[in-house]
Amino acid sequence: MEDQSIIKIFDEKELEQLIKDFQLKCPDVDYISSKHQLDFSSAQSRLSIRLPYCIEYKKDRVIAANFLIIIIHSGEAALAYSEENQIVEHKMVKAYMVRQKQGKSQIKHLKTKGKSKAGSRVRLAGTDHFFEEINEKIAEWDEYFNIERIAISCNKTLQPYLYNRPDAALQKDDQRLLKIPKHIQEANFDNLTHIHNYLISTELKFDNSDKEFINDIISEIDND
Repeated sequence: MEDQSIIKIFDEKELEQLIKDFQLKCPDVDYISSKHQLDFSSAQSRLSIRLPYCIEYKKDRVIAANFLIIIIHSGEAALAYSEENQIVEHKMVKAYMVRQKQGKSQIKHLKTKGKSKAGSRVRLAGTDHFFEEINEKIAEWDEYFNIERIAISCNKTLQPYLYNRPDAALQKDDQRLLKIPKHIQEANFDNLTHIHNYLISTELKFDNSDKEFINDIISEIDND
């Protein structure tokens, strides 16, 4: 299973047709909410569709949805609000959080060394302001827009600084949160747009034995 995958943008009508075609071959269907994915199975085959984050799946129907992208690294964050498959608003946030000689964040340093010199206090103040800016923007978008899904990339070391705050715009158990299923090297605008394009795409996962079936379906959809 999942020896191969195809990533492609389908509109809502095409995606509904794709789901119906998969069901004809594999009638047993499970929606995995943590992955925003449909798993299809039969005695002979197993197929999966990682749904685009710009849609909601409800009883074999797909409905357009708005979503946020949140990418947080030590000292840099890239945020975006997406509507109708387009980034409508975005924000880049930077902070002085990295100890220059060691090249690691002050947060990671404190786990082993504790609070120390004036430079550490400056970096900690920068950290607080960094997450304050992030939370302010998320709260603003959440108030003004109808957000169905939130795609996030934030390592476990930084998560308490996002969620465990008096001004936290999100809770860790927010049902809209979905982990971005890709490694992101840097939180910059280029990577933000790259990830957005990936998240509005559909990913088909299949075994080699079903390659011909998948190609036939895609050809039919493309020719309609």
